[in-house]
Amino acid sequence: MHVVPIASLAAALALAGSALAADAGSKRPNVVIIMSDDQDRLLGSMDYMPVLQKELMGNGVEFENHYGTISNCCPSRASFLRGQAAHSTNITHVRPPGGNYDKWRLAGEDKNYLPHWIKKAGYKAEYVGKFLNGYSQVNYHIPPKGWDHVDALIEPYINDYNNVVMSQNGERPVQYRGFHSNDVTDPLANTKTSIDRLDRLLDAEDPFFLAVMPYAPHVSGDKPPTPQARHADKFPDAKAPRFANWNPSDEIQKTKSVFLKDMKLMDSEAEASADRLFLGRIRAIQGVDEIIEDVLAKLEEKGQLENTYVIFTTDNGYHIGAHRLPGGKALPYIQDTNLPLAVRGPGIPRGVKSKVASAHLDFAPTFLDIMGLDKKEWPEFLDGRSLLEEWKKPVPEAKPEIGSAKEIINIEFWGDKVVEIPEYKGMKLSNNSYKTLRIVSEESSWMFLNWCTNEMELYNITADPWEINNLAYGEVTPEHQRLINRLNSILMVTKSCTKDSCRDPWSALQPPEAQSRVSSLEAAMAPEHDEFYETFPKVHFGRCMQYQDEANEQPFWPPGAENDLGKAHRQPTDNWVSSNKGKPGVKPNAEPAGGPEQRHATMEQLMADTHVLTDDETGPLVPAEED
Repeated sequence: MHVVPIASLAAALALAGSALAADAGSKRPNVVIIMSDDQDRLLGSMDYMPVLQKELMGNGVEFENHYGTISNCCPSRASFLRGQAAHSTNITHVRPPGGNYDKWRLAGEDKNYLPHWIKKAGYKAEYVGKFLNGYSQVNYHIPPKGWDHVDALIEPYINDYNNVVMSQNGERPVQYRGFHSNDVTDPLANTKTSIDRLDRLLDAEDPFFLAVMPYAPHVSGDKPPTPQARHADKFPDAKAPRFANWNPSDEIQKTKSVFLKDMKLMDSEAEASADRLFLGRIRAIQGVDEIIEDVLAKLEEKGQLENTYVIFTTDNGYHIGAHRLPGGKALPYIQDTNLPLAVRGPGIPRGVKSKVASAHLDFAPTFLDIMGLDKKEWPEFLDGRSLLEEWKKPVPEAKPEIGSAKEIINIEFWGDKVVEIPEYKGMKLSNNSYKTLRIVSEESSWMFLNWCTNEMELYNITADPWEINNLAYGEVTPEHQRLINRLNSILMVTKSCTKDSCRDPWSALQPPEAQSRVSSLEAAMAPEHDEFYETFPKVHFGRCMQYQDEANEQPFWPPGAENDLGKAHRQPTDNWVSSNKGKPGVKPNAEPAGGPEQRHATMEQLMADTHVLTDDETGPLVPAEED
């Protein structure tokens, strides 16, 4: 018998409720992370989420300087799950040759990642919603390893909000007819009819980790996301914000690199389509806000809200109209990489905005720190660091020097970039591989970018937050060249760093003439270090490729770093072959789902018209022995 997703997720939260008789302080804290898909921080989407604003940000901390390690769904989630930079996971795209669920499995990375560590800490580990691109109706029977319970949306249905097909623990996929993806992913739309079975699913004595991964507000194919019917008419006058990087002039655009410098000005039709995309996104995330509301309400009802860390973020950012691109992600710029992050929970102050810098690869060590796992038991390959201390003290008493180790963010990408509106259907912009460095500081912030064509860009984020004034274009001033030399040296380390060198790149960047340790950009700018940084090896690509290739990205620093790249902790996947995700075998809802009557649908209503996919509908399966 299949347990429906609402029940399975409610089960994870119910273990807190079952322990209601016990003192909340006697139980280790629970962790719930809600991760939307392709949501922005800088397009204003969070302004349309009142529950997020009031209950998470108002009763917790908003971290304004949180970044994705790579701006694309699958590699970002792999980085989140492994606590590593993308160059260490070697999962670098959503499809071949860069990666997907098949490459993740073939690399053996599914045998040593977050849920295994969580369970080692004595926690239950559950997951619902989107996992990795490429988990589909032909390989669902090889489910994500490690989880006590996993309910995953599967391809090729995942981007059709009105055709919800999921596989639970590798069982045959089930179609939830008449329902919207957001409502099926919501763990607590209604649990009153299923509460009696939850105690049999989880041990009430154990704390838990629950990952809730809705698909919204990702596009639906080449169309805007589809909201629940009850939200389909909201915000009729809303339009995408027009910042300084919106559809810029020729004078600005020519200073960009690769395909960007040749992008044509968006016409009125493209601008209108961009506005429709924005509208669809803010309507679709209403369902995500409801998920936050339901999770918090249930935790409060069961007396475990104050004993649970509730985290909201997204996998990568998004741009609309920026740099003449009507919609999409995968660029190195601020809107694609700076992500929402809100945290509330034990010891977290309320109503605080923080400038603490962090990235997705920091989540795994933070969770292990929360769970009290002995550091001797932590995986040795983690590139990130625990943020727990900074979550509890989000406003440091003393500001670090500019460009200290904790303010250095590495962002990278390999492969093509897709424009996600109908007028640009099928357009793939291929020269989109790059290495990026961000110095995130309140006093001085910089973005340094090296494209696969070896074109460079430099932005003073303090003065130019929308990254339209490329200081590396044309004649570069001597002072900016001195800065570029320093930033290049840091990027040389971070583009291939692992473990300690990711947490402290300065450890590999000590000028021989230095009288004291250089540990910040501010210290490195001293004139006596000019020669060291001027003659330092330059970040370089041999050519633009669609995947990571060490020979193409020489040189490395320190010498020999190319021999690491996390390779000791994954299997080689040269010439790997991806499975075909198959063709849809079942039809979507005849009418848009998610009306007001489904806001608190009962279990009986959800199960009234489910359909278990047949062999003919799934198609041939990948042989299980390949795993």
